[in-house]
Amino acid sequence: MGTYAANLAGVFRGRAGIAPVYTDAGRFYQATYLTKKMGELLTDVMDVLAGGTGSHVLQLRTPFGGGKTHSLVALLHLVRDRATSVAACPDLKDIADPGDVQIAVLSGEELDPLSPMSATGVETHTLWGELAAQLGRYELVEQHDLTGSAPGGDVLRQVIGDGPTLILLDEVLIYVEKAMALQRAESTAGRQAMLFVQALTEAISAQPRAAMVYSLQASVGEAVGAEGLLSDLDKLVARVDAKREPVSGDEVLRVVQRRLFAEFGDEEIHREVARSYSDVLRRQLLATAETGDARREAEAAADSLEKRVLAAYPLHPDLLDLMYHRWGSLPSYQRTRGALQFLAAVVHALWQSGAKSPLIGPGDIDFTDEASRGAFFSQVGERERYTSVLSSDVTSEGAGCTTVDRTLGADSPTIAQLRVGTRVATAIMLYSFGAREGEDRGVLESDLVRSVLVPGLTRNIVISALHDLREEELYLHYTGRRYRFEPTPNLTKLVRDEASKLSSNEVLTEVRAELDKQLQGNRGVALWPETPGGIPDERSLFTVAYLHPDWSEDRDSPEKFIEQAGKGSPRRYRNGLALVLPDKAQFDLARHAIRLRLAAKSLLDQHKKYNFSAEQIEELQDKAANARRDGSAAIGAAYSTVAIPTRSRSGDAPYVLEPSDLRTMLAASRALHERVVEALSQRVFSSVTTAKLVALAGLGPDRKAVICADLVDWFYSYYEFTKLWDKKVIASAIANAVKTSELGYVVGLVREGEEIAPRDARQIRFGERLTADEIDLSDDAAILWHDYARECLQATVEPAPKAPESDEPATPQPTSPTPSPQGGTSSGGAPSASTPSDSLRVADIQAVLDRSGLFNLRRALSWLSDQPGQVRIEINIHAEGEYDRVSFRNGLVEPLEEATENLDVNTQ
Repeated sequence: MGTYAANLAGVFRGRAGIAPVYTDAGRFYQATYLTKKMGELLTDVMDVLAGGTGSHVLQLRTPFGGGKTHSLVALLHLVRDRATSVAACPDLKDIADPGDVQIAVLSGEELDPLSPMSATGVETHTLWGELAAQLGRYELVEQHDLTGSAPGGDVLRQVIGDGPTLILLDEVLIYVEKAMALQRAESTAGRQAMLFVQALTEAISAQPRAAMVYSLQASVGEAVGAEGLLSDLDKLVARVDAKREPVSGDEVLRVVQRRLFAEFGDEEIHREVARSYSDVLRRQLLATAETGDARREAEAAADSLEKRVLAAYPLHPDLLDLMYHRWGSLPSYQRTRGALQFLAAVVHALWQSGAKSPLIGPGDIDFTDEASRGAFFSQVGERERYTSVLSSDVTSEGAGCTTVDRTLGADSPTIAQLRVGTRVATAIMLYSFGAREGEDRGVLESDLVRSVLVPGLTRNIVISALHDLREEELYLHYTGRRYRFEPTPNLTKLVRDEASKLSSNEVLTEVRAELDKQLQGNRGVALWPETPGGIPDERSLFTVAYLHPDWSEDRDSPEKFIEQAGKGSPRRYRNGLALVLPDKAQFDLARHAIRLRLAAKSLLDQHKKYNFSAEQIEELQDKAANARRDGSAAIGAAYSTVAIPTRSRSGDAPYVLEPSDLRTMLAASRALHERVVEALSQRVFSSVTTAKLVALAGLGPDRKAVICADLVDWFYSYYEFTKLWDKKVIASAIANAVKTSELGYVVGLVREGEEIAPRDARQIRFGERLTADEIDLSDDAAILWHDYARECLQATVEPAPKAPESDEPATPQPTSPTPSPQGGTSSGGAPSASTPSDSLRVADIQAVLDRSGLFNLRRALSWLSDQPGQVRIEINIHAEGEYDRVSFRNGLVEPLEEATENLDVNTQ
């Protein structure tokens, strides 16, 4: 880094160890960008030395590293070796040539009031003694040098002489401050030095071909407490135009470019890079522009960026802006020299690592490089306070930004390569130091986005990275709409500590509660069965089993859940089951989010204990809300595969498990179970055709009837049968088949060995309209082969009796009136007084039914439910048999519970 710190005395004396870029006039000017102010300085000084008019005493006033010493070295080389300097920098050829010039250099960094100097061959003790010795006239001030008493103007005029003389004073304040501690009679060495400088300026001003240029810091902050001395030295130059600032504004950019890069490559590439960055910014700004003015501003901003990138290439103009305007307010920052030292380290690190970024911007700094890190802290200060911050949140393997890198880059190699989390965090770190005048530290979101955008990166991704960084980074603060790093942990640390107190079971309970909430209202769901027995069997409803987050195929194979039921017994309804397999990574995200939500809520409950500010309470509320949203989203994506058993085509096994990837069906507005149902939609159906039903039932001459309960069993047991969501599908198919006379249906059966037959053939339904609700799927109902149904029905029709044969005409018989449906006669006469009324007002009915009457009872109740008026039904059910407890509950008790609160059930 010493390459960018000029040493005037070392160059003047040709001291060993000084970089050739400073000691050699040609190399010096080749590496120097001649700023406008530096050119004016050289011109004015050379004019005076050549006998022209102008200021004889000039002050260079810039911050540390602002080009003061560099300008003094430029004067030194131009005076000493004009030909080489002009050859290297042709812009110097028009500057006046004063001929041979005697030159003296007094450097506050080299001279020490306590240590004599002897570089000239003469031992000197003071500034004036050294000046006279360099000019070859030491004898004129020898006594003054030995006594430490500053000479007067007449003596100094003799020392300077009449010929062209250039005196360069660098960092005078340093020498004077050190000399203030040395007593000289009733004065001090520092006071005498001040008197000498004042007398010297007067003597120089009186000499027609003499000039003096001296340097001062730019502010009292840089004067290290010597404000009074700085003020006194500043007043030595009365005229405003005698104060010069060699480098100002955007000229720092040109200086840095010239010093860092020997060449810039193809200009067409520069233009292409500038256009690409401009286009990226234009797209992002136009995407959010809602008015014509906003669109015009977007175009103007993009055009401006293109011009600035062309001027700053290969550096991003926002990087140079933050260094000049923000870091420039820091007392530790050295302006031009600091920019050179920092950027030199950055460029070297990026070159060594093979970085391919088109520009070097705020997000491209490699803080893992020790030299870059060291140069950064040298310029911004606060190394002790921020070293741990940088390590924790930016450079360490466990830093939050690396987590964001992985998250955002998981599905895109391009985004992964950009390391967006690290890119954004690095830029925020640079913006955390210094501030523009009138602004707070930190960076606004809009400025940050603009500074890190590169081709291939969008504003939305940067915003996502910012959101995630606020959750992951320990020292990142968001205050007053500005992002910045602070050496104190933010609430993230407290939330993490609180989260670590929660047990895994507590978190898992909340995960299940959230999953329960998402699955609420869906029938046929079995959640987290610990064993195969946790999934109901012999339930005529397709079951979707969501396996436990910690399920492992090595421990419990999917086949185990398909083939087994409770207590190791084989599962019967294997064709009515699908398994939804967990994605452990997503469940980990869900656990993490829910853990953070619980922790944030716990801290909010303890806000009085921690004495949180209103701003912190709001931030915790935001964290809780964000964690709730993230947890819900993670749980919604926590199952990656649904597996369903299907008939094996090879014959090697009765079935194969067919998986479907749920991740391809992700959609923000669709719930987990909706995606599962869609994934199963090609294997599980809500309807079955009558032809399919008849074919699967196998009805024909050899099988004239199939018990409905058996048919339901077959559908849910055998892989050859269609998978159905609900047994109502079977009922609907039977009703349609009866309507189209493809099969018959009857309730009430008699069994003779293996044969079954209708108890009462008159109850057979065939070729008539039925609803699915009228179909009884119990073991007392059956579907009939259509020919068998016709045969049974025909047998119930009695043939009409034949009239007796007689030759005599039949005697007319008296007829009795036939009741009409309304109670009238077939002739349509009015009803007699004894006939009942056409309407009923009250009906009380008592009936005792067995199983065979249940079907007709359903018909009766169905008719009653469609009639107006009030109905009150009292039911006394006595049922005996072997009933599955779950099936009994689902099939009988729950419907009654939904119908009335006045229910009393006793079971044994």
